[in-house]
Amino acid sequence: MKVIVVGAGVVGSATAYALSRAGARVTVCEAQYPGAGTSGESYAWVNANRKEPREYFELNLEGMRAHGRWQRDLADGANALGQWLWGTGHFEWSTDPTHSAHLDAKLERMSDWGYPAQVLEPRAAMAIEPALRLDSRVDRVVSYPQEGFCVPEMLISSTLQAARALGAEVLAGADVRSIEHRDGARVHLTDGTVLDADVVVACAGRWTQKVLASAGVDEVPMAPTDSKGLPTIGLLAYTRPRPPRLGRLLTTSRLNVRPQPHGGMILHALDLDRVADPAGDLGTDGPVAAELLDRVEEVLNLDSPVEIERLHIGRRSIPADGKTVSGFVGDGTWLYTIATHSGVTLAPLLADYAVQEIVHGNLVHQLAPFRPGRFANYNQQPEPPRATVPGDQ
Repeated sequence: MKVIVVGAGVVGSATAYALSRAGARVTVCEAQYPGAGTSGESYAWVNANRKEPREYFELNLEGMRAHGRWQRDLADGANALGQWLWGTGHFEWSTDPTHSAHLDAKLERMSDWGYPAQVLEPRAAMAIEPALRLDSRVDRVVSYPQEGFCVPEMLISSTLQAARALGAEVLAGADVRSIEHRDGARVHLTDGTVLDADVVVACAGRWTQKVLASAGVDEVPMAPTDSKGLPTIGLLAYTRPRPPRLGRLLTTSRLNVRPQPHGGMILHALDLDRVADPAGDLGTDGPVAAELLDRVEEVLNLDSPVEIERLHIGRRSIPADGKTVSGFVGDGTWLYTIATHSGVTLAPLLADYAVQEIVHGNLVHQLAPFRPGRFANYNQQPEPPRATVPGDQ
């Protein structure tokens, strides 16, 4: 079976590897370079935290397990490049009444659904993570021991290298102009190249709607990413490495913090997303950077000053109704797509599921709520739900 995968972010790269491992002859078409899209603009939190409804929670929970399996499998291989999955755990606390109410509800739901979460006394949390600064308003810290983060560049590198070792071809700068259904599928690139395959898999992130439209399929509307204030726009700050290294992810009422393997941190504040203009630029010496540094001092007690190295305005890949999309689109079984806001958590799992459906012809029942066909009766492109409290991302 010949398969063309469009897109080489975390989802496309994982899908290319899984299909190659299953015996397919794979060609990856990436318009720019691997990781150039949403994957390189991600907080990259691997979790099922506050994922609703239940079927979406279960999908993300299985996605976490798939990450672990893939990391072990590829680490044992001759072509492994290194660690992409860091199971650091995650601490969350609240200093805001609305956040506290949501945290109460989430803890009850997680208990019912069997998701590991432990409530710690502030002193116990600080013994585990000495860099924490917890003021008198913090009466508890919730620990999620099974969560962690991904280094998308390492996941992409590892899976593409493994796919190449199995015979896959990766074409960078291969921009898809159109896709047609002719004796399987035919992909036309903007440079005039024509590629033939039995199946095309669109893993194009926020460009999914455009790629599918080139095949005459108007089935998967994506949320827009071109204007300030949209739920798809996010602001991330990257700090320089400084000791001591933060051990785990933090979610607080005013700031989210994710450690980096080299000792730096990624900072995110939900309310500051609204100031991020995708057409503009934010300097590291401006008021937004200053505000983020003030918030760091509210939650961390570090031995050396934090310096923001760069601010990055990212664009999230979100289907129009906010839910993951996975399955065949259009007429027949020649065109498949995967599009999701939870790409970092779900990439290995959705890649494994794609193999079942594309190579083996077995429909995966866990994907039933996430089929592209649910958009058939949409008359407009709605805005996806906006996150309203920390952790609801």
